[in-house]
Amino acid sequence: MKKLKLVTAFQLWVAAFLAVCLVPVKTYAQQTVRTIKQSQVTGSTAKLQKIKVWNGSGVSISFYEVKEMVKRVWIDDPSQVLIDTDGCLEGIDQNCQNSSAGLLHLRRIKKVPVPGLPQTSTTLLTVVTQTQDGSKHIYHFQVTPSNSRPEYSQVSIIKDQPSSLVTRPKLSPLVQTINTTKHIRAGMRVAISNGWLNQSDELHNRIEQFLTHFQAGEQMPAAALQAGVSLKLVNKLIELGQI
Repeated sequence: MKKLKLVTAFQLWVAAFLAVCLVPVKTYAQQTVRTIKQSQVTGSTAKLQKIKVWNGSGVSISFYEVKEMVKRVWIDDPSQVLIDTDGCLEGIDQNCQNSSAGLLHLRRIKKVPVPGLPQTSTTLLTVVTQTQDGSKHIYHFQVTPSNSRPEYSQVSIIKDQPSSLVTRPKLSPLVQTINTTKHIRAGMRVAISNGWLNQSDELHNRIEQFLTHFQAGEQMPAAALQAGVSLKLVNKLIELGQI
């Protein structure tokens, strides 16, 4: 009986020990693709985008989403970053008749001393691409070797979403006429209160005639001509009525 109790106690101790040792380890998900909007990296609104490269973890720059072909590539300091492409590039490959690369791959190497190159921690990558209609775009990236944990393996250039402009529904001609008439009558009240217009004047009667023709469906110029008033006066009344 005593032996059984010892075995049971030992089993409980083993179970507790395993429970502590087998606590799930928290894992951190690695973001694979980093997206950059096209307007952020090319054109008048562009800002210099930083791209990191890590030991044993290369980074690809994709132009597939914007459907552009890479025509030329320059990296100012090639002493620690190598560039490869998924197709040939004119000016680099002598047998390349038509550039067909849509993706660049950056790979970090052990720094090689290059005579004449200054010692810098970052370098500039310039990429010239061409769209299907023949227009060209210039992209600039700041490439930085990093010793931290890799954060992404691909940088994808994507198109900007078209701005959703809220279009106001157009007013019907009848509503436009009613609103304009309200503004003109409000302007007339302002003019009368300021002594610029008198209800007994001929001008007041002509403005009333204008409103009669205008509300009957006549266009504003035609209604003003028939009533004998100027469009300048009508517009001034509308302006006064909107204050």
